[in-house]
Amino acid sequence: MKNEFQRSTQFAESRFGDSIQTESRFQYALARKKTRQRWHRAVGVLMLLAGYMSLAITPDVASEWLLVRIVVGFGLLFGGFAVSIGPWVAAIFGDHD
Repeated sequence: MKNEFQRSTQFAESRFGDSIQTESRFQYALARKKTRQRWHRAVGVLMLLAGYMSLAITPDVASEWLLVRIVVGFGLLFGGFAVSIGPWVAAIFGDHD
């Protein structure tokens, strides 16, 4: 029965017994996941940099914008940490997602 099925399909067998098409789909999904993780890290680092730039306040900044810049800066720092560094730390301590 298995031989008939193998002859009916046009895909070669891989070393795991699955078709090569299934293996290539897995590799494609894994590559997409790694690409998505790289983009998340890049966005997180940019958010961290924007947060630090927002917190770099000179003495001549108008007082009405001071609180806004501080709140936005800390928000960007927190968001950048959650997007970029948080998953990396979670992976180190055992969350293998």
